[in-house]
Amino acid sequence: RLIENRQAERELYLPYHYLSDQSVKHRPGQYTFGAFDGSRLIAACGFAGFPVAELFKGIWGVQDFRSFDQAGFHELSRLCIHPDYQVTKGLASWFVSRCLKQLKVAYAKEKKRCRAVLSYADNDQHSGTIYAACNFRYYGLSAPKFNIWTPCPPEQGGKYLVPSKRPGRKEEHWKQQSRGWREHLDNGGIKVPRGRKHRFLIVWDKSLPSVKWNEVKWENNRKGQKINTHPSSTANLRQQVQQQAHQAYLEAIS
Repeated sequence: RLIENRQAERELYLPYHYLSDQSVKHRPGQYTFGAFDGSRLIAACGFAGFPVAELFKGIWGVQDFRSFDQAGFHELSRLCIHPDYQVTKGLASWFVSRCLKQLKVAYAKEKKRCRAVLSYADNDQHSGTIYAACNFRYYGLSAPKFNIWTPCPPEQGGKYLVPSKRPGRKEEHWKQQSRGWREHLDNGGIKVPRGRKHRFLIVWDKSLPSVKWNEVKWENNRKGQKINTHPSSTANLRQQVQQQAHQAYLEAIS
């Protein structure tokens, strides 16, 4: 059923979801369903809107995507099951399938139509077994992208200590930049590749154009496809940035 107690949802995500650091600022989805053992929330599944409008162009080839009607499109943005219940075989896929049905029911009550649901799987956490079992189609890895990191003092938002690229300094604080990446690169910034994620999509609206992504046969625990992905915590992110910043430094002085 729909979760009405948002505090209980947060208390499940913060200690038990692998993106717990990001869950502190996580905004609740438009629809969040829960499984309960009595009054205890033991699992939560949240559906938000698509994170960026450009996805409509990438998935369906919609050119004027900014004016495209985005109602009825969702990303399965959070899924978390309490560790005490994760040993129950098939619980996760059963729970997600029930949530998908409840999502369609919620739309039907409003006399609307849920059109498609997108979900990503971090390869360092899971390979998407749950989504494959729920009849999502698999479309391979997301496109390679990168973030820009620059030296930045703590008082200006610098958070992560990485090896310094400047003579006489061993370490300095760095910050991830979201805009003006060319300027940041010209002023000592580095490119840090983002993690690539497995893409799963289920389409209910048959009037939509055909999916432009290439569908791939999903195989659990695929061999020979070890890829860098989003770290599961701030500490791991800092470690990744340290390693890649140090490599960039070595290349710069070689």
